[in-house]
Amino acid sequence: MPASKGIEFKLFAPYNDSVSLIGDWNSWEPIPMKKDKKGFWKVSVPLGDGEYQYKFRVKSKSYFSLDETVDVFDPYATHLSGDQFENSCIIIQQGQPVVTTYQWRHDKQPLPANKELVIYELHVGDFTGGPGDGPQGGPKSKGRFGDVLDKLDYLADLGVGAVELMPVKEFPGEQSWGYVWRSLFAIERAYGSPDELAQLIDELHGRGIRVILDMVFNHSDLETPLTKINYEYWYYKDNPDAPHLRWGPKLNYTHHDANLDVWPARQYAWDAIEYWLDHFHIDGIRFDAALVLNRDFLTWVQQNIYQKIGDIKPFYTIAECIPQDPGIAGPDGPLDAAWHEHFYRQLICTTVGAPTEGREPFNLEAIINVLDPRRDGFSGTFNVVNYLNSHDENRLLWQISNAGGFYDESAFRRNKLGAGLLLTAPGVPMFWMGEEFGESAPRTMEYQPLDWALLQNDTNSGLLHFYQGLIKLKRTTSALQNDTFEVILRDDNRGLLAYKRWDDAGGVVVVVANLRHQYAGEFVLENVGLEDGSWHEYVFNYDNTVQNGVLRDTLAESEIKIFVKR
Repeated sequence: MPASKGIEFKLFAPYNDSVSLIGDWNSWEPIPMKKDKKGFWKVSVPLGDGEYQYKFRVKSKSYFSLDETVDVFDPYATHLSGDQFENSCIIIQQGQPVVTTYQWRHDKQPLPANKELVIYELHVGDFTGGPGDGPQGGPKSKGRFGDVLDKLDYLADLGVGAVELMPVKEFPGEQSWGYVWRSLFAIERAYGSPDELAQLIDELHGRGIRVILDMVFNHSDLETPLTKINYEYWYYKDNPDAPHLRWGPKLNYTHHDANLDVWPARQYAWDAIEYWLDHFHIDGIRFDAALVLNRDFLTWVQQNIYQKIGDIKPFYTIAECIPQDPGIAGPDGPLDAAWHEHFYRQLICTTVGAPTEGREPFNLEAIINVLDPRRDGFSGTFNVVNYLNSHDENRLLWQISNAGGFYDESAFRRNKLGAGLLLTAPGVPMFWMGEEFGESAPRTMEYQPLDWALLQNDTNSGLLHFYQGLIKLKRTTSALQNDTFEVILRDDNRGLLAYKRWDDAGGVVVVVANLRHQYAGEFVLENVGLEDGSWHEYVFNYDNTVQNGVLRDTLAESEIKIFVKR
C-alpha cells in the first residue's frame, strides 16, 4: 500500500478484547486497532521508506495470562530484531513492505526428478568455520548463508541432487538445530538475511541442486506470539502425546472455528508453507516429528502443495516418522516418502559389524528385507529415504570405531561398504554433511563445525572420491533409479550378498558385497540372467567378462563391487 495511504498492520486475534500497535516510529506509543468481521485487527500508519520495529499489545485470552496485557511480535513477521529478537521488523521500499529484494536468476534451470535425488542433510550453523576452512586453513567466519554459498562448488563437485537444510527459522539463542521455533516466517538472524538465503537457494538451483526445507509443525517454543495471544485457539491445553514426545506446545490441527469457518492452526501452517514456496522457491519439505502430526492435516497440506505447484517443478514431501510407519508415505499415505528407519537400524548394524539394538550384522534375511522397501511394507522405491547417518545419530565412522572396534584402514573399508549399499539400494539415499569425507566427531547439539582439515589425509580424501563416484553412478544410471531389485547371491556362511538392478532399456547393475571383515576369495554368479560380454567394475575401475552367463571374481574383507553392463 502506498505510504500516502499508510502501511497496513494486521493481527488475527478474533476473540481478544483489545489490540494496539506499538512501534519505534512514534517512541512506542500505542495506536488502537479495529477488528473486522473476519477476526483481523487492523490499522494503517503513514510510514516512509525505511526499516521499522513494532509489536502488538494484546489483552491475552491464554489461560495462564487471562486478561493480562502482553506485548508480542507479529506471528507473520518476516524479520525479527531487537536485543533478544523480540520485535517484529518491517522493511518498506517504494511505499511497499518487502520480504526480499533479491532478483532470482535461475528459476528456469532444470532440476532433478525425485527418483534422481541424492540428498545432503546440512546444518547451516556447523557446515562452515571449522578447522581447515579458512584461507590456508586459518580462521573463517562461521555458520552463515554466505559461508555455505562459498562452498557451492564443493557441493556441485560432490554431485548431490538436493540439499536438505535443517530449520532456518528464528529460534531461541544463537546456536541451535532449530527444532523449537519462535516463528514459522522469520529467518534466523544468526544465519543471515532473507536476501542471503534467497541467493543461496537460487545459486544451488543454478547448479542443478534442489533445496528441501526441514520444517517443524508439531510444536513450537513457549514464547511464540500465538501462545500468548490465545493459547487454546491454536494449541492443545493438555498435550495428548506421550511424555517422551512432548517437545513444546503442540499445535491443534483438529480445532475448527465454526463461527469464522477457519482451522486456525492449519491456516497458520499453510500460510507459512505458501510463504516459503513463494519467496524462497523451495523444492521439498521434510516434516519433523511426523509420527505425532495429525494425518488429516498432512493430507490437506499435501493436496494444497501439489495444487499450487502443479507441473511447474518437481517437489518432494518427506516424513521423519520414527518409529517407522510405512502408511505415512505413498499412494495411500499423506506424503511422498518417509525416512526409512528400519534401513538405518539394520544397515548401521551391518556396517558397524557388531550386534546393535537386537539386530545382527550379518543376518542376510533382515538385510534383504530392508534393501527392498516393498518387503518392509512400503508401496515402492520412491516412498523411502534411506540413510546410514543423520543429525540424530552419532556419525557413521564414529560408530564403526567405537561400537564395531574397527580403526584406520579397516574402518574406512567398512564405511565404503555401507555407502556402497546405501547408494545402490532401491530408494532415495541421504547422508549427513561430513559423512562423505569421514567426519567422526561424536554427536552433540553444541557448536561443532565440520573438520575440513581431514581432507588433507589420503584416507579421508579417498573416501570423498569414493562417494563422488558412487553418487555420479547413482544419478546417471537409470537402473539404479528404477523400481527393481532381485537378490542373485546369498551365502549366509560367508556373509556374501549380491543383487541386481535393471531398467526397461536393458541397463543392468550388479552389486556384490562381502559383509564380513574376512577375506572371501572367489564368488560365482550363474543362472541369474547375466548377459555375456564385457562388464565394468565401477569401484576399482576394471573390466570383467561374463561367459555363458557366468561372472567370476573375488572379494576382499569388507569389500563391495559394482558391475555395470558395457
